[in-house]
Amino acid sequence: MNRVVVNKPQPLEARFALERDRVQAAFGSRLREFRVAKQLTLEMLAERADLHANYVGAVERGERNLSLYNIWRLANGLDLSAEALMQELPARQAKL
Repeated sequence: MNRVVVNKPQPLEARFALERDRVQAAFGSRLREFRVAKQLTLEMLAERADLHANYVGAVERGERNLSLYNIWRLANGLDLSAEALMQELPARQAKL
């Protein structure tokens, strides 16, 4: 049995990395849809959420695995609930 070192980040198995990427892309797409619908630029949303515009752009492109706190900040920046941003995420596939 392999011993896991608690303070050292462990790389994700490929199957979990693919699932994470799929969820991040779906979240980013939904974020962009809401931002565009509210006629906000990346910079405007970033300012309202107190985040950097480059970070928001990376989230929209599915490049960032963001924290619950930042999801909450983005939702507030869009005058939405965090639930609204999370609602259309893909269902988890059966364990591989």
